[in-house]
Amino acid sequence: MNKILATLLLFFSSFLLHSQQDQWVEINLNAFVLDYDTKKAIPFAEAKIKYKNIGTLTESDGKFSLNYFERNVDDNDIFQLTANGYDTISTSVAKLYKFLNNTNKFYLNKTKSNNLWFEQDTDNTNFIFGKIFSVKGPIQGASVKVKNSLIEAKSDFEGFFKIKADIDNILLVNYLGMIEKQLLIEDLNDKYILLKTDAQILDQVTITGSTELSDEVDTGYGKKKKKSIGFSTSTITSEEISPSALTIVDAIRGKFTNVQVAYDQNGAATGNKQKVYVRGGSLSINNSAAAIFDVEGFIYPDVPDFIDPQQIESITLLRSLSATNKYGSQGRGGVFLIKMKSLARKSQRLLNSLKIKGNDYTEQTSNIDLDSIIPYYIKDFENANSIFEAKNQFFKYQKEVYELSIPFYIESYNYFKNLDNNFAVSILKTASEKAKDNPKALKTIAYKFEESGDYEKAKIIYKRLLKIRPGDEQTYRDLALIYKENEEYELAASLYNKILKNKISNVNVLGLQETIVNEASHMYWTKADKLILTDFPLKTLKTFVPKNDWKNFGYDFRIVFDWNDPAVEFNIQFVDPKKKYYNWSHTIIDDKEVLEDELNYGYNTEEFIIEKSDKGEWIVNIENYSIEDNSNPTYIKYTVYKNYGRPNEIRKVELLDLSKLKQKVTLDVLKYYN
Repeated sequence: MNKILATLLLFFSSFLLHSQQDQWVEINLNAFVLDYDTKKAIPFAEAKIKYKNIGTLTESDGKFSLNYFERNVDDNDIFQLTANGYDTISTSVAKLYKFLNNTNKFYLNKTKSNNLWFEQDTDNTNFIFGKIFSVKGPIQGASVKVKNSLIEAKSDFEGFFKIKADIDNILLVNYLGMIEKQLLIEDLNDKYILLKTDAQILDQVTITGSTELSDEVDTGYGKKKKKSIGFSTSTITSEEISPSALTIVDAIRGKFTNVQVAYDQNGAATGNKQKVYVRGGSLSINNSAAAIFDVEGFIYPDVPDFIDPQQIESITLLRSLSATNKYGSQGRGGVFLIKMKSLARKSQRLLNSLKIKGNDYTEQTSNIDLDSIIPYYIKDFENANSIFEAKNQFFKYQKEVYELSIPFYIESYNYFKNLDNNFAVSILKTASEKAKDNPKALKTIAYKFEESGDYEKAKIIYKRLLKIRPGDEQTYRDLALIYKENEEYELAASLYNKILKNKISNVNVLGLQETIVNEASHMYWTKADKLILTDFPLKTLKTFVPKNDWKNFGYDFRIVFDWNDPAVEFNIQFVDPKKKYYNWSHTIIDDKEVLEDELNYGYNTEEFIIEKSDKGEWIVNIENYSIEDNSNPTYIKYTVYKNYGRPNEIRKVELLDLSKLKQKVTLDVLKYYN
């Protein structure tokens, strides 16, 4: 053992449990893992008994609790402590017990290994501190970048930020719907940055909480006169829907002015034949178009009377043609936008839970073929006389042209991985070091390792993301999933336990809750035998899943999209076997509140479920709406599981560079023949 390898502040306790057959001794280790130099806590260090599925992670204060029955652990078993950037401690359980009788403090030393992925930050680094705000107050989730670099920071819930920067650097400050601000660093004083709204970006206006409209409406980009918006809206929320309402018509009647329900010849509303008409003045319905209903992206020309009005979050009426140009001629009679309680904030989308009507898919979309877009430097590698020459060309391009280009490193990795995997990995290691303060680039690198099946390397990247963005929800989900894929089930269980029981300081993983519930449930149903000695939160998990769903866990298809930039705008389109389509848009216009939530709390995942569908083919299309930064573009990790959670599960992972998409393309075709 070195002079001092590490210190655990341990409180060691045990008590006896008696049974009719055996005497059981339960061991409980409560520990604090600390940095030797700074004496500060090391969060999310790994403490485990190797090869026993017994382990846990430290909390934000460095504390962990490791519990096990003595009969499950031998004196010769190995206790291990691991943390990124620190030397690992390994000792026998017997020696651990003896050591704890003499001292209760151990400290981890920073590693001096040359194999370290991320160099320790030096003390002489300059930091710029500041605050970002608008006329309404502090801005949380704003992006602060150093121009011509991969250094990036994010403002916290009070608008404060901290970023590595030097004199004469230029800061680029951005937030959703705001005009970019550039700031020259002339001194190291604190910076106070006011962002202004971009008047050219107009949100689709939704007035919540009241049906009465004032002369001004808040568009999310400042208040504007109603007449300047270009369309008329009014909204009712769940609080204004009567408990006695049994149908959509019951919820609408009397809540919106100049709205009338049409009846059949017998004077009674009759299922699919009932229509709702919207009028600016006369209520005559002769030769007029009925309103249509948009329920979470599904279009219904008739009243969707199968929907329970008590499950509706809000109903917004768009009255004029100028408000409904996205619906074409079918929206000329007005549109009722309906948000469901179970879907308004729900990540999981049951694609066939609502019968699609009116969305006929008639497009001819080309298949995606990104492999045909070969950069010129890859062609030069291919034309090299030897792999040695190709490597030299890589170093030349890196030094002279592409030092800060993430696609260059990704494409180079793709070329070299089958020729010299160690060299290919070193390419991404170099990229991760250059982008060590850039979450967007680091996520791209982690996605690439996942696509290649190298989960150990992906874990290194996610650990770095956890260090630089401890307040982002996404990293906790990603790290739990990567522990699971890396077969470190005890650590995945520990992290799921912290997430689902809300034990992570200052982080409440609400935006990803249903995704995490699905993935934790999946681990239980497929790896239950590996979770017996872990802290897996089974009882807590069951509270998130309906009883029948828990007993029959599993899906025909589960499709997951992860992207590395919450501000990116794109559209996913699903086409079912009957050639009906469903669009999910990640745009300011379609879902500004969700994008803001993602920016503020740091998450970027959406999942979709296909279950009990008609037999045939499902088409998955994608379209990019953003202007991409060619040096650090948005990447999407596309993961599709067939027979998710079942013995015959199949998984596919693909990485997609959005900067290469110039039009809508078909990403995948799923064959559904169950």
